[in-house]
Amino acid sequence: MKKTSPTKDKMNVKKFLSDVDNVCAVPVQKSYQKWVLPEYPFDHQLLSLSSIYRKSRQTYLKIGGRFQPRVCSTMRGLSTQDLFKNEIDFTPALSELMWFKDYGRYIANATEMLEALTSFTEISIFHEQNHRILWQLLPPAPKDREGVCRYLNFAESLVVTLDLAMTDQIGKKLSAPLERLKVIYRPAGKDNYSEQSKETYRNYLLATLVTTYCAMERIHHDDILNALNYVLPGQKAMNKVAHRRGMELSETFTQITNPEWQALYWKSAEIKLSHIHKKSKQPILNLPKEVLDLDTELGLALRVFEFYDI
Repeated sequence: MKKTSPTKDKMNVKKFLSDVDNVCAVPVQKSYQKWVLPEYPFDHQLLSLSSIYRKSRQTYLKIGGRFQPRVCSTMRGLSTQDLFKNEIDFTPALSELMWFKDYGRYIANATEMLEALTSFTEISIFHEQNHRILWQLLPPAPKDREGVCRYLNFAESLVVTLDLAMTDQIGKKLSAPLERLKVIYRPAGKDNYSEQSKETYRNYLLATLVTTYCAMERIHHDDILNALNYVLPGQKAMNKVAHRRGMELSETFTQITNPEWQALYWKSAEIKLSHIHKKSKQPILNLPKEVLDLDTELGLALRVFEFYDI
């Protein structure tokens, strides 16, 4: 096993300290204090930086969402939390992180302590909230396995797209340290589409959504850009940029973790979604078997963007 050099160890701690300092320097709005999740790292800063982040928190609370402050490792958070229950576990670690910044940094095994600590602080509350919110916004799910899996992949693609929109709003300077601190999952894009008209930016987000959905559906990577240009014609230059960003999604997640989770839990997901949508009068959302046939689903995505004021 390759060992990390002592010099690199110090640089990792130094980078962490710099990131915390940069985020803590963000002016916070007292009016958002009522939505702050105590001890969730940098929550007040995120609420102050992003209206999309605030909309997510307000909506989650309105639908009866709850938080459980108890130790939650990254692996437990990603594998066993119930995506269909309005309750999210998180590790209340802000005080510990701030202690490390002020004092723990000086101990002999500072790097090991930091690695141990951050293995419990890598779950994005924003991402988790949006899963629960989307079950309320989307039409009912199908009953069959393939239909349920496509439905879940579409929902995940929407959640990932909301991650991107929120970080674009935060901007490149602050989203980078927040991503390294793992309270958000993706940094802002290197492009400037978020600074253009709302219509242009939404078309860009649709392109990232389709790219992500293709990856979730395990379309061969060499075919995704062509599929994207077919589904969203007339914007090839934008599609190329959006495709590059959408393909930053972890291949381990799309090719292994997600399919394995669906194989185990698709039936449970179908039952829980049926319960959530039992009073819905909307028709079932049967996504097409071929990604090239995506059409009305893009209209659903635009309705979600509108809901989040994107």
